[in-house]
Amino acid sequence: MTRTTLAFCLGLLAFSPACNKAGGGSSIPEAARQEAKTVFDTRCVTCHGPRGAGDGPGAVALTPKPRNFQDKAWQGSITDSQIETIIKSGGMAVGKSPAMPPNPDLDAKPQVVAALREHIRSLAQ
Repeated sequence: MTRTTLAFCLGLLAFSPACNKAGGGSSIPEAARQEAKTVFDTRCVTCHGPRGAGDGPGAVALTPKPRNFQDKAWQGSITDSQIETIIKSGGMAVGKSPAMPPNPDLDAKPQVVAALREHIRSLAQ
């Protein structure tokens, strides 16, 4: 294999969706996905809305408005790691709105955080 071919193949791998997942693309257990769904439905929907459009009932009173997870430009501008940091540490941790609260109880649940991130990513499809 030539050096150019090797570099090309490595470049393709770097942009592979599996490489951008926490844990190197490891699978997320169904129990973690179910817990993530409960977390999203009870915590996130209030501001981000059921489809992640930033139009939940609590969004009316917020400035700035909650992130629209359906926005493909935003989805392309943020890494999985950044999404997971925001989920766990809140908006202030990354220089964003303090209205996005931290979820410190999820620090000990990396698979649930990964499932939440996976769900957030799915909302732009």
